[in-house]
Amino acid sequence: MHVLEAQPNPPLPPTPAPAAEPPPRAPAARAWGLGRRIAFRWTFVYLVLYGFPFPLDLVPGFGWLHDSLAAFWETVIPWVGTHALGLDIVDFPFGGTSDTTFDYVKLLLFAVVAVAVTLVWSVADRCRGEDSRLHEGLRVYLRYMLATAMLSYGLAKVLMTQFRFPELRELLRPLGDASPMGLMWDFMGYSPGYNLFTGGAEVLGAVLLCFRRTTTLGALVVVGVMSNVVMLNFAYDVSVKMGSSHLLLVAVVLLLPDARRLIDFLVLNRPTAPAPLRTPFALPWMEWGRRAVKVLFLGWCAVSMTAEKLEDRRLWGEDAPRSELYGIYTVESFTWDGQEVPPLATDATRWKRVVFEALSHGAIQRMDDSWMRYRVTLRPEEQGLTLAAMENGHVPMILSYSRLDADTLILEGIFGDRSLRVLLARQDASKLELVKSRGFRWVSETPRNK
Repeated sequence: MHVLEAQPNPPLPPTPAPAAEPPPRAPAARAWGLGRRIAFRWTFVYLVLYGFPFPLDLVPGFGWLHDSLAAFWETVIPWVGTHALGLDIVDFPFGGTSDTTFDYVKLLLFAVVAVAVTLVWSVADRCRGEDSRLHEGLRVYLRYMLATAMLSYGLAKVLMTQFRFPELRELLRPLGDASPMGLMWDFMGYSPGYNLFTGGAEVLGAVLLCFRRTTTLGALVVVGVMSNVVMLNFAYDVSVKMGSSHLLLVAVVLLLPDARRLIDFLVLNRPTAPAPLRTPFALPWMEWGRRAVKVLFLGWCAVSMTAEKLEDRRLWGEDAPRSELYGIYTVESFTWDGQEVPPLATDATRWKRVVFEALSHGAIQRMDDSWMRYRVTLRPEEQGLTLAAMENGHVPMILSYSRLDADTLILEGIFGDRSLRVLLARQDASKLELVKSRGFRWVSETPRNK
């Protein structure tokens, strides 16, 4: 008799874990449409023309290229203005503006040349389906062009060489007499903290743009910063509207390849594919060479720009030396040819105040509240000074000065064919509301809004 023993149930096979969803893949490259190719080619030509001679203009020994290019445009643009546009362009721009007629005609020429080159390029290369490699090269060019510009502007704010605390004459100027640009300059220059904040954001954007992995984040930072700058320039009629707008445009162009991914992530709550971060060189020695050139170029830009801004700060910024006459002086007495001139408000010749500022600048306020600005040359060894008017057609005043005490100054000399003697009393500038209220308070029981 056989005994049947119970057999244990065979173990069940393990339940397979659900397959993980593969991460989204980057979309395969596909042919560009005709409109995209034309738009890219026009943008490529226009922005390269706009940026040239970058980066050579930052490399030592290539100053001649910048000068030669400037001389070329100063010949071509007036000719185009006269013969094609009916414009008489005689004033050439200087470093403080980008909104002159000269500048607008140059931008128009860039746009026209870009159209012509795009037409020829599109016909000659009509069989090509895309320009992805050239697009990558343009992104590299724009990244570093924008990064160096933001680094320069950012350092100028951090080191307070672009915006300085209002000069003495500006502290005395009625608010209604300020230009919109002057009002914004004083607003920015009043606060070192706000300069550090805005300049630091610009430097941050510049640093992030220098790396492929953080280019999109850097472009986002620059779009935020430059949107505010462009709005200030338009709202306060600052004469760099076109320059700042082009920096904002470059940041937007850098963001365009990631626009779909940003919208999916930030707005539509969808998964996004990683962006490919391809190195342009396959051979290791070429890649190391690229990195070396990058480090040298960026290091040179950072060191040279910082040194330049520190020198600017030393020469005419917050650290600029002040003359022994620096201050605001009220005219106590004003004598022409030995005759005391009474302080009548209608007198446009008698002085009301004299201001000696930093940077060898000075100004005289007359009784009718009009101002005349002067370049001041001190001769301490002979107790003399020269006041040369910044407006043409005025004879320089050669005067001597002496002190009765620390706050009382006497100016004497011959102006024209008349003798002049002015008794001045120094005004304590620290008692001006904007100066004495400098600082920050966590607790403000009574807000001071004057």
